[in-house]
Amino acid sequence: MTDFAAYLEDKHAIEQVYIRYCDLIDQKAFDRLDEVFTQDCIGDYRSTNGKVQEGLAPLIAHVTRGMGPGSDCGATHHNVCNFRVTVDGDSATSKAHFYAVHEGINHCAGEHYTCWGEYDDQWTRTGNGWRVSRRTYRNFLIDGTTDVVRKVRG
Repeated sequence: MTDFAAYLEDKHAIEQVYIRYCDLIDQKAFDRLDEVFTQDCIGDYRSTNGKVQEGLAPLIAHVTRGMGPGSDCGATHHNVCNFRVTVDGDSATSKAHFYAVHEGINHCAGEHYTCWGEYDDQWTRTGNGWRVSRRTYRNFLIDGTTDVVRKVRG
Protein backbone atom coordinates (compact mmCIF):
# COMPACT_ATOMS: atom_id res chain seq x y z
CA MET A 1 0.00 0.00 0.00
CA THR A 2 1.32 3.41 -0.86
CA ASP A 3 1.77 6.05 1.83
CA PHE A 4 -1.16 8.01 0.42
CA ALA A 5 -3.42 4.96 0.46
CA ALA A 6 -2.42 4.26 4.08
CA TYR A 7 -3.16 7.87 4.97
CA LEU A 8 -6.60 7.69 3.34
CA GLU A 9 -7.35 4.48 5.25
CA ASP A 10 -6.32 6.07 8.57
CA LYS A 11 -8.20 9.28 7.80
CA HIS A 12 -11.33 7.33 6.99
CA ALA A 13 -10.99 5.30 10.20
CA ILE A 14 -10.65 8.49 12.27
CA GLU A 15 -13.65 10.06 10.56
CA GLN A 16 -15.67 6.94 11.38
CA VAL A 17 -14.75 7.30 15.07
CA TYR A 18 -16.07 10.88 14.98
CA ILE A 19 -19.32 9.58 13.51
CA ARG A 20 -19.47 6.78 16.11
CA TYR A 21 -19.04 9.43 18.82
CA CYS A 22 -22.09 11.33 17.52
CA ASP A 23 -24.13 8.13 17.36
CA LEU A 24 -23.15 7.07 20.90
CA ILE A 25 -23.94 10.50 22.35
CA ASP A 26 -27.30 10.68 20.55
CA GLN A 27 -28.15 7.12 21.66
CA LYS A 28 -27.03 8.04 25.18
CA ALA A 29 -24.75 4.99 25.13
CA PHE A 30 -22.15 6.77 27.24
CA ASP A 31 -20.79 3.49 28.64
CA ARG A 32 -19.51 2.73 25.12
CA LEU A 33 -17.32 5.83 24.85
CA ASP A 34 -14.28 3.55 25.14
CA GLU A 35 -14.95 3.05 21.42
CA VAL A 36 -13.91 6.69 20.98
CA PHE A 37 -11.50 7.61 23.81
CA THR A 38 -8.47 6.01 25.47
CA GLN A 39 -8.81 5.08 29.14
CA ASP A 40 -6.34 7.83 30.10
CA CYS A 41 -7.84 10.49 27.82
CA ILE A 42 -7.90 14.16 28.71
CA GLY A 43 -10.91 16.24 27.75
CA ASP A 44 -10.53 20.01 27.92
CA TYR A 45 -14.01 21.54 28.08
CA ARG A 46 -13.03 24.85 29.71
CA SER A 47 -14.21 26.95 26.76
CA THR A 48 -17.80 25.92 27.34
CA ASN A 49 -19.65 24.37 30.25
CA GLY A 50 -16.93 22.30 31.84
CA LYS A 51 -13.42 21.84 33.00
CA VAL A 52 -10.53 19.52 32.22
CA GLN A 53 -11.61 15.89 32.62
CA GLU A 54 -8.76 13.42 33.18
CA GLY A 55 -9.57 9.81 32.38
CA LEU A 56 -12.44 8.09 30.62
CA ALA A 57 -14.52 7.37 33.76
CA PRO A 58 -14.73 11.05 34.81
CA LEU A 59 -15.50 12.03 31.21
CA ILE A 60 -18.37 9.51 31.06
CA ALA A 61 -19.66 10.75 34.44
CA HIS A 62 -19.57 14.35 33.19
CA VAL A 63 -21.48 13.53 29.99
CA THR A 64 -24.00 11.40 31.89
CA ARG A 65 -24.63 14.20 34.39
CA GLY A 66 -25.30 16.68 31.59
CA MET A 67 -27.27 14.55 29.15
CA GLY A 68 -28.15 11.25 30.84
CA PRO A 69 -30.95 9.99 33.09
CA GLY A 70 -32.13 12.61 35.56
CA SER A 71 -30.75 15.49 33.50
CA ASP A 72 -32.80 18.16 31.75
CA CYS A 73 -31.52 17.00 28.34
CA GLY A 74 -33.76 14.89 26.15
CA ALA A 75 -33.11 14.00 22.54
CA THR A 76 -29.93 15.27 20.91
CA HIS A 77 -28.61 15.40 17.38
CA HIS A 78 -24.84 15.73 16.86
CA ASN A 79 -23.14 16.24 13.49
CA VAL A 80 -19.47 16.48 12.44
CA CYS A 81 -17.88 17.80 9.26
CA ASN A 82 -14.82 19.57 7.82
CA PHE A 83 -12.35 16.90 8.94
CA ARG A 84 -8.70 17.96 8.92
CA VAL A 85 -6.51 14.95 9.75
CA THR A 86 -2.73 14.56 9.98
CA VAL A 87 -1.29 11.10 10.61
CA ASP A 88 2.21 10.35 11.85
CA GLY A 89 2.67 6.61 12.37
CA ASP A 90 0.54 5.54 15.33
CA SER A 91 -0.33 9.12 16.31
CA ALA A 92 -2.58 11.63 14.63
CA THR A 93 -4.01 15.08 15.12
CA SER A 94 -7.26 16.37 13.75
CA LYS A 95 -9.87 19.07 13.90
CA ALA A 96 -13.53 18.64 13.01
CA HIS A 97 -16.39 21.09 13.17
CA PHE A 98 -19.54 20.07 15.00
CA TYR A 99 -23.14 21.16 15.25
CA ALA A 100 -25.36 19.82 18.02
CA VAL A 101 -28.97 20.36 19.07
CA HIS A 102 -30.24 19.39 22.53
CA GLU A 103 -33.92 19.24 23.50
CA GLY A 104 -34.82 20.41 27.00
CA ILE A 105 -37.00 18.21 29.20
CA ASN A 106 -38.06 18.28 32.87
CA HIS A 107 -37.09 21.71 34.25
CA CYS A 108 -36.06 22.83 30.74
CA ALA A 109 -39.12 21.55 28.86
CA GLY A 110 -39.73 23.68 25.78
CA GLU A 111 -36.14 24.95 25.70
CA HIS A 112 -33.32 24.01 23.32
CA TYR A 113 -29.57 24.34 23.39
CA THR A 114 -27.72 24.44 20.08
CA CYS A 115 -23.99 24.81 19.64
CA TRP A 116 -21.49 25.03 16.82
CA GLY A 117 -17.81 24.47 17.41
CA GLU A 118 -14.72 22.38 16.91
CA TYR A 119 -13.14 19.24 18.28
CA ASP A 120 -9.33 19.60 18.33
CA ASP A 121 -8.04 16.08 18.96
CA GLN A 122 -4.90 14.05 19.47
CA TRP A 123 -5.23 10.38 18.53
CA THR A 124 -3.49 7.12 19.36
CA ARG A 125 -3.67 3.96 17.28
CA THR A 126 -4.63 1.12 19.66
CA GLY A 127 -5.24 -2.59 19.21
CA ASN A 128 -8.92 -1.66 18.82
CA GLY A 129 -8.36 1.12 16.29
CA TRP A 130 -7.92 4.87 16.57
CA ARG A 131 -8.91 6.50 19.87
CA VAL A 132 -8.88 10.12 21.07
CA SER A 133 -6.23 10.62 23.74
CA ARG A 134 -6.81 14.35 24.16
CA ARG A 135 -9.74 16.53 23.12
CA THR A 136 -9.99 20.28 23.28
CA TYR A 137 -13.62 21.23 22.83
CA ARG A 138 -14.40 24.73 21.61
CA ASN A 139 -17.81 26.31 21.17
CA PHE A 140 -17.85 29.10 18.59
CA LEU A 141 -21.54 29.93 18.75
CA ILE A 142 -24.47 28.92 20.94
CA ASP A 143 -28.20 29.46 20.80
CA GLY A 144 -30.65 28.76 23.60
CA THR A 145 -29.95 27.96 27.21
CA THR A 146 -27.00 25.92 28.43
CA ASP A 147 -29.21 24.87 31.36
CA VAL A 148 -30.40 22.02 29.12
CA VAL A 149 -27.00 20.30 29.46
CA ARG A 150 -26.02 21.52 32.93
CA LYS A 151 -27.43 19.61 35.80
CA VAL A 152 -27.54 22.23 38.53
CA ARG A 153 -29.70 20.40 41.04
CA GLY A 154 -28.38 17.86 43.55
